[in-house]
Amino acid sequence: MKKLLVAMLGAALLLGACGAEDTEEPPADEDDIDTEETDEAAGDATYDAANGEAVYQNQCLACHGGDLEGASGPGLEGYDVDTILAAIEEGPGTMPADLVSGDDAQDVAAWIADQ
Repeated sequence: MKKLLVAMLGAALLLGACGAEDTEEPPADEDDIDTEETDEAAGDATYDAANGEAVYQNQCLACHGGDLEGASGPGLEGYDVDTILAAIEEGPGTMPADLVSGDDAQDVAAWIADQ
């Protein structure tokens, strides 16, 4: 019985960490501001790289790792923008659907694809 409770608590904490919303933005380093990059995978469209990285840090890092290598969620290396956007919208496996949306989803998907 205790093992079941511990497992349920662990699963709840893990799911909570994947969906936690951190409203505090990291301070911008004015010397290192390069907010618009070209995304070759998205047909040379531009995106806000700084926002994409910030969204990843706040919403994705806990499950997908600091270097996209995976943690409790899968590694994200080698995926294109459309595949990443579909995963964000659908929430495959245990990932909650629509953790981010709109420009944030576009930016994080393009940022991940460029890494």
